[in-house]
Amino acid sequence: MSASPKTPPAEAPETGPKTNTVPDLAAARVEIDRIDDEIHDLLMARAEVVGQVAAAKGPALLSASPIRIEREAQMLRRLVARHTGPLPFMSVADLWHELIAAMTAIQAPFAATIAGGDGAVQRFDLARQQFGSSIPVTVAEDARNAVRQVADGTAGVAVLPAPENGQRGARPGDAPWWTLLTRGADSPSIVAALPFVVAAEPDAPVRRRYLAGDGPRAVVVAKAPRNPSGDDITLVVSTSAGFVSPDVCGDAFEKAGFSAWRLAFADDPHAGPETDKGAGAPQLHLIAIDGHIESDDERLSLMDTRHGGPFGETYPVGGYPVPIGL
Repeated sequence: MSASPKTPPAEAPETGPKTNTVPDLAAARVEIDRIDDEIHDLLMARAEVVGQVAAAKGPALLSASPIRIEREAQMLRRLVARHTGPLPFMSVADLWHELIAAMTAIQAPFAATIAGGDGAVQRFDLARQQFGSSIPVTVAEDARNAVRQVADGTAGVAVLPAPENGQRGARPGDAPWWTLLTRGADSPSIVAALPFVVAAEPDAPVRRRYLAGDGPRAVVVAKAPRNPSGDDITLVVSTSAGFVSPDVCGDAFEKAGFSAWRLAFADDPHAGPETDKGAGAPQLHLIAIDGHIESDDERLSLMDTRHGGPFGETYPVGGYPVPIGL
């Protein structure tokens, strides 16, 4: 008996037209143009609102510095919290820095200066990154001259190297730039640490690094009001009649209820000629405190000699929003 021939399997019926998986390049470009137009429309609308803000402020408010670093920090923190997709947030941050700088200049034009000397090229790049390509940037002879330009109004902001210790027995004119910051209402103050968006390190969180002074590549000085951003570091200067160790500084602030760290110290350049040299010279101590501290905070007086502390007085010289770590 011969075997029956096998019947080939029936082909599945076609359920519809074959789909083309190749993207339509022309359609994608049309969509990109549409999105670009929408972005442009929104930018122009934003500029109109900024103009209204400037008109509402009036001449008195516009005569002050237009820099509002805390507001910019709040914007970028909100954006990084909602950011998704393949576009690196660092690129978004750069776009926003450029946008905010241009919008700020609509309210009141301003110029930046950077401290010359070692690291000037890096500070120039940081100034451009933070304040945009349309803001004039000049180079001061050194950091102290850059602070003076902000003090006399020649520059709206100065980008300076991170604070450093002074040399023992140095002449007053060679004291670190931060010793020029005073408690006067019209004195320049530290308002930002740069860069604001940084690559985080697992074993060194951004907050801890910046509180200890190991994070900023540069800081910004301006005559601008300092308001809380929601996550801040305050900088104060404490005076002393002689040497005070970092541990004693930290203990004094801890007893007053602060989490703090000494960033730098220097001989007090304002001391008289008979006491401005040697191991027992009066000193200034630059201290970083975790949090936003107002100048009238009563705890600032708890470290002075009246309360058994090591300091003569303590006064704020600025601060900055804690940078975003990616």
